[in-house]
Amino acid sequence: MPPMTFCCLGDSITSDQVTGIGTVVARKLHAAHLLNAACGYATCTDWHDGDVNITPITLIEPPNTNTADNVLSNQVRRVLQSITPAGEIIRWTADGADYALNPSVGLGTGTLPCPDVIYIAISTNDGNQPYNAVTDDFETVARQSYAHLTRNSLASALRWAIETLQAACPGARIFVATPLQTYTDLPHMSHDSGLLKRRLVTDVCRLCGAECIDSFMESGFDRTVAKDHGEVHPDEEWKERIACYVTKKIASRLL
Repeated sequence: MPPMTFCCLGDSITSDQVTGIGTVVARKLHAAHLLNAACGYATCTDWHDGDVNITPITLIEPPNTNTADNVLSNQVRRVLQSITPAGEIIRWTADGADYALNPSVGLGTGTLPCPDVIYIAISTNDGNQPYNAVTDDFETVARQSYAHLTRNSLASALRWAIETLQAACPGARIFVATPLQTYTDLPHMSHDSGLLKRRLVTDVCRLCGAECIDSFMESGFDRTVAKDHGEVHPDEEWKERIACYVTKKIASRLL
């Protein structure tokens, strides 16, 4: 497999701030260039109060905090900043319309070639606040134009992320993972919540033509394993196993 540029986006399971599975996958794929834009505590959904989106647009990487700026859409913007030539306005065209970030937010850095592979693994934290509650609005989101995506739901935010990356990185293969199972009493990480998130991720991937990796069902990290191996964040043994699983899934589809 030729050297590649690899980007990963996601939450604490993917990020170098905590578990770092995204970076392990990149190394196993022998990526020549890597951007791990994932952050601990990140949600797929933008935070919102009713219909009002309250997530600030920022290119500053947040720490491992449960805050309104720590969302997938800002990770996407940081990817776009990295592939935009240094000093240039960050722009993309989607669904026939032109978009750009206000230069006051930041300009391109030109630090990364356009990615060959983009891996997104997020949604575990969705529902941890009323501001990012998980709702099943896929049918509505599927009918909307790109311009009308609010990112105020998991389906809307994931579709916006995939289609933005497809527009800005037309040569990239985009892989999106369903969440891992967990062992915890937190309602937003229950088995039923995970099944709903899995279905939404799968449906959005099918809609957008992205490639789905079903970590929830196929990685081996089910609820019984999670009980003794990290509960939410896989321990070192299972970090390696999950990274191997994801690597094999991506590599087999790149052949």
